Amino acid sequence: MPGTRITDQQVTIYMKHKKRHSQVVAAAKAGISERSARRIDKQNEPPSAIKRQWRTRTDPLESIWDSIVLPLLQGDET
Repeated sequence: MPGTRITDQQVTIYMKHKKRHSQVVAAAKAGISERSARRIDKQNEPPSAIKRQWRTRTDPLESIWDSIVLPLLQGDET
């Protein structure tokens, strides 16, 4: 299913079936795509152990950081 996260349980099921069946069959039994199965084979980590590499929201201090906050942190009074 596109857009849904792969759970640790699905990875465990996939790895268990991969020992006896082909990648295609193991992926089908785990309820994931073949492409996701290839990615799991490369990663060697469960999905919950992988940290995200993107911001979840915009930085609320971005507009005032250089002009107000940074001088306060450095102790400069301007």
